[in-house]
Amino acid sequence: MKRLIGCTAALCLLAMLALMVGCGGVTNTGTLAYISNSTGTGFTVYNINTDGTLTRSSISPQDTPAAPKILQFSPNSKWAYFLDASGTNIYAYTRAGNGTLQTKIDNYPVGPNASSLVINSASTFMYVALPNTKMLAIYSIDPSTGILSQVGSNITIGYAITQLVLSPSGPVMYGLSPSQGTIVSWTLNSSSGLATQTSVTSVGIKPNFMILSSSGAYLYVTDSQSTYTVPGSGGATTPNIFGFNTSSTGVLNAMPDSPFNENASQVSGIYPSVPVGGATSHDNRYLFIVNQGSKNISVFKINSTTGSQGELTEVLGSLTNGVSTASPFDCGSGCSTPSFGLVAPSNNALYVMDENANMIFQYAIDQNTGRLRQMSPASVSAEGGPTWITVK
Repeated sequence: MKRLIGCTAALCLLAMLALMVGCGGVTNTGTLAYISNSTGTGFTVYNINTDGTLTRSSISPQDTPAAPKILQFSPNSKWAYFLDASGTNIYAYTRAGNGTLQTKIDNYPVGPNASSLVINSASTFMYVALPNTKMLAIYSIDPSTGILSQVGSNITIGYAITQLVLSPSGPVMYGLSPSQGTIVSWTLNSSSGLATQTSVTSVGIKPNFMILSSSGAYLYVTDSQSTYTVPGSGGATTPNIFGFNTSSTGVLNAMPDSPFNENASQVSGIYPSVPVGGATSHDNRYLFIVNQGSKNISVFKINSTTGSQGELTEVLGSLTNGVSTASPFDCGSGCSTPSFGLVAPSNNALYVMDENANMIFQYAIDQNTGRLRQMSPASVSAEGGPTWITVK
């Protein structure tokens, strides 16, 4: 009997370890990636493993009463808020310890066509962009319940903002207006939540995405139309990536060498086209640009040590037997419309969302060089019409 009990205990221990450790010693980090499915029924959820790979979580899918567009968690991890696909309502939920959207708090009419929402670092205020009316909505967040209460009426700002980003510490917010070619900056009052406009910065021709570095010190902007004609190339063009140094007041200062340009593929000789998004590594060492037109990813080193801070240098490499170790890196087989990029919290993986293929492509990041290589598997399912990836 004692021997049987001992064996049973050992088997239980092995079973527990099997849940924690995958093949090759890969473990679940406890961090989850939520994929917003705009034509689906909610969120597809993945575990992020120690090697950066994604494996489907036991809590997936998280069904919701309306298809989601953008999901944000309060920094205190208590609540989840998402805009529905039409931008008509904000849905609020409590978040359980295992990551499930546990209890619906309420839904709040806000649109139509609200485009973006962000939450300050203290989890006390939410900001929502309303591009159709060129307005901004501000909500206070009840610290006990997560209930939203609008602060006054919608504020007319005069800019059709499609994206909002907040500085990590919370006092500065930036909004992008592609149709007006501008970045609008606000400082935020930590007590009242009110936003005070501090600057308007012109940028590019058709800017489409802002990338704020994890430190908040650098802001990069992609542009779907602004290009540079490469000398001696017979008229070939390469995208412009605009770089700014930020400030505590929200005023942006263009980096001396901005705009930066992307190199041609060493394999095809073709320059990237139509950049639509990207991300920086959480240690602020690398910038990843997702190029939808050319279906590849350009990688830059971010200068943070000497000279002009935030300046970009593209990752170089060599071409051997048709395989390049230089940026840009091909999106991979089956990649048709890459549209969004996100770096894993440990900086060891990049996830690129493909909205038409309904896939998330995953790449290992060489943290010494910034170079990318496809993981195994190269992609995971994102189900219906993915629009956003949120990690928590």
